[in-house]
Amino acid sequence: MGLLSDPSISTQSKLVDGLARHVRKVCYTLYVAGVVWFFCLAMPEFNHGTYLSENALSPGLVYPEIRVDANRLAIQLLEELQRERTDHLSTTPHAWIAAKMNEFGLETHTHNYTLRYPFGGGKEYHGKNIYGILRAPRIASTEGIVFAAPYRAASSVHADISASVPLLLAFADFARRKNYWAKDLIFLVTEQEQLGMQAWLEAYHDGDRDVDVSKAYLRPGNLPARAGSLQAALNIEVQDLEIDHVDVRIEGLNGKLPNLDMFNLVQRIMAREGIASGYKQAPRKKRRHSQSAFEQNLRQMLTMLASQSSGVPNGNHGLFHRYRIDSLTIAANRRATHATLKGNPGSAAVPLLKAVEGIARSLNNLLERFHQSFFFYVLVNNDRYISIGDYMPALVALVACAFVKAYLTWSRLPVTNAELEAVAGFVGEQEQDQQAELEVDSELDKFELPYGSVLIYLTATLLIGFLCNVLPLQQYFLEIPMGAAPLTTSVLSFLSLIGFILPFVVVLPPGGLELLHVAFLLIYGCALIVIGLLNFALGFFAAVLTVPLVISLETKEENTRSTLRNSIRLATLIMNPMMIIYVIVLAMTFYQFPELPLQKIMLRAATAAMDASAYGLIDSVIYGNWLYFVICTIFLPLWIICWTLALSKRRDYADYLDFDESPSTSPQPKEKTN
Repeated sequence: MGLLSDPSISTQSKLVDGLARHVRKVCYTLYVAGVVWFFCLAMPEFNHGTYLSENALSPGLVYPEIRVDANRLAIQLLEELQRERTDHLSTTPHAWIAAKMNEFGLETHTHNYTLRYPFGGGKEYHGKNIYGILRAPRIASTEGIVFAAPYRAASSVHADISASVPLLLAFADFARRKNYWAKDLIFLVTEQEQLGMQAWLEAYHDGDRDVDVSKAYLRPGNLPARAGSLQAALNIEVQDLEIDHVDVRIEGLNGKLPNLDMFNLVQRIMAREGIASGYKQAPRKKRRHSQSAFEQNLRQMLTMLASQSSGVPNGNHGLFHRYRIDSLTIAANRRATHATLKGNPGSAAVPLLKAVEGIARSLNNLLERFHQSFFFYVLVNNDRYISIGDYMPALVALVACAFVKAYLTWSRLPVTNAELEAVAGFVGEQEQDQQAELEVDSELDKFELPYGSVLIYLTATLLIGFLCNVLPLQQYFLEIPMGAAPLTTSVLSFLSLIGFILPFVVVLPPGGLELLHVAFLLIYGCALIVIGLLNFALGFFAAVLTVPLVISLETKEENTRSTLRNSIRLATLIMNPMMIIYVIVLAMTFYQFPELPLQKIMLRAATAAMDASAYGLIDSVIYGNWLYFVICTIFLPLWIICWTLALSKRRDYADYLDFDESPSTSPQPKEKTN
């Protein structure tokens, strides 16, 4: 369509004609440029060294005051807790934790919450958190810092981190004896993994005031006491008091990250205390490798993006980010052989306690929330990073393929009667003697682009995606005697089947497929840009995976060979969101269980993919993870449209309009004869 808003723009332009003839080459060039740009970011010339932007943190300017007596207390508390765990194999020793907090002079409270499991048939599960508040002695309770430790029961299948609670209590006893705290310190022990933390955060900020008890799945309850506005949080997970290294976890809900200053702060404090720490830190025996610096950096980048793309936090810290509270987790892993570096088992936990003290005192110096450093970044290694201004051009280059092709596809659409009248009016004002060249055949009046039909078709695809979010939680479906995973998978499979059949049932009028193609490219490009801004990892991986298929889709069937056309249709089928989930789970299963036969791996992967669908829906309604929403509401409708374009046979405009084709890109109206 030659005219958009400026009548001087025409498909006769040599630039447009040249781009139209080489549209695939242009798009593939942009695609390769985006991928190459991302790979170049692993080189030191394209990334930056880390630094502290917030001068108020001042890490390491004070001498740590924790001594060996705090380590003895931690060992004593750990021994007492181990005895309590024998009597609480599947529960939390709430009484013991609360008694210790009271003994150390904390303002101790209990928080109760209730979970109404979506697929539990009305069953309710109850949980309890214990927290103690150390009020700031030098200021009113206007700001606070959270130190949290999750408690795992002895029957848990996850790694034992029971040493986290004694370490937290030992630091609380130390902090109570000091009077330099300018912020309230909250010491929180949660149960049931992230569920307890989510309930506590909701209760701290809202409580039950804005919750419809009859419809809410998580009823957070109300807290008996609060501190000030939370400025930061530190989640502590310790496997043993004698540690080998500390893994600093930063990924939060929906791919959010803490301020880079907080990560740099933890790294500097850990280095001062001689603790090996870092992002995805490996044990000592696995640190030797023969990879080049470029390969290590690239692996680190891809590992971080893979963790972010799911939107699932890798620790309780990730739930703080939605409340604009910067937080991270320090996960201390036990040493393989119980022998301290200095040969003194009585001081094993002192370095970690000093590190926690240093972090707490630096956070205590903050005059305002973290804001000076980056919130959007990718870590290349522990002391180098990539900012959003450096990695976004890679995604922009990938998505530009869709917008370039959308413009060229639009330019090749036939000119409608309304646009020709606009051009005639413009030319009539400028050059009256050329108006006769714009007279067209009367049959042109019969052709109009079917905007209404295409809009209805787009609405139908979006409705299918909307039903994927709604139907699995309807009461009628919940009463079906099926588990959460089979029920969710059955609903998604049924709606995907409807989308698969839709192109066979609905036939768009002439020009509809071309217009649908333009709409698809614009929606696809805008969706990836928005997703990339919120979660770069998810948007980038989706673009790398799907842009080649989008480029291969042709407007006219004559421009595509039969073999290529069938390959595009097969690739489109494989790009179904449910199929992609299965392929990803299959690859992970094969990587973790290479000794199993292929048949068992495929069966186990199918079961795991079904569970992943159910967990995605549960995370969406309880924690606010929007990965399930994005897949159902954006990716599935886009796949249906892509399948429609790949499957349908498109006719040339001359088949339904009396046009004489000219060598230019779009058909021109034939000239009148006397």
